[in-house]
Amino acid sequence: MFKNISLKHRLIIPVALLGIVALLSNILSIINIRNVNSSASNIADNYMDGQSRLAEICQSYMNIHKMSLSHIVATDYNTMITLVQQIKEEEALLDDGLEQFGQYVAPEEEGVYKELSNDYTEFKHALVRLVCASADSKTQEAYAYANEEVAVFGSSAEQRIVTLDEAFTARTQEARQELSRVYLTSIVVTCITIAAGMMLVIAAISIILKNVVKPIKNMMQTLQGSSERINSVVGDVLGKTRTSSKSTKNLHSLMEALSAAIQKVAHNASKI
Repeated sequence: MFKNISLKHRLIIPVALLGIVALLSNILSIINIRNVNSSASNIADNYMDGQSRLAEICQSYMNIHKMSLSHIVATDYNTMITLVQQIKEEEALLDDGLEQFGQYVAPEEEGVYKELSNDYTEFKHALVRLVCASADSKTQEAYAYANEEVAVFGSSAEQRIVTLDEAFTARTQEARQELSRVYLTSIVVTCITIAAGMMLVIAAISIILKNVVKPIKNMMQTLQGSSERINSVVGDVLGKTRTSSKSTKNLHSLMEALSAAIQKVAHNASKI
């Protein structure tokens, strides 16, 4: 079947296939790059940033808890007032951090996030009671609030944070595995397209060598052989021409001699 295809089509087919393979390779490369970029952006912008904000929330909890304990042991009102201001500033940061963290929470983690928000609300109420008792010099009552309500809600919030952090870690690991899968897929596709391109290039070269270069070479050899035979014939013709020319000269001399002899005979005959 391939023998019935013209030389032009034999040359066009592999070149056209090579162009199609190159086009598909570029399209797949763009798709793979987009997938890799999407996975990497998702890891960096969502999971890692979410874990970073979760760590900040945990740190704010710890800071507020430490400052509340420091408020209990403070001996002067100026220190207490300063600690209260610092607690309010840290609470403002924590409020903002929890609100911004909500955008990173997946639907399956909404329940844990709400429980964390509720724990934080109860934690703030317990802090108010602790600070009021401490400011009123009710140290024992303040310690009771610190060891019971504040510690309980703070510990519960920390457990929620650990649960959310584990969920983010699991999602980050899944995203990294997906990124590795996309990377390996892109490598395999690239290798396949390179192999297909090389095969098509080899096919095109083989067709050119077989159907173009080889016939031209055979034609040149045929022309060279014909040229040699023509040169040989020309040499023979030139040789025969030279021989014929020499014979013609001899014949001309013989005819001149014969003409002289005839003239001489005629002269002698006239005399006789």
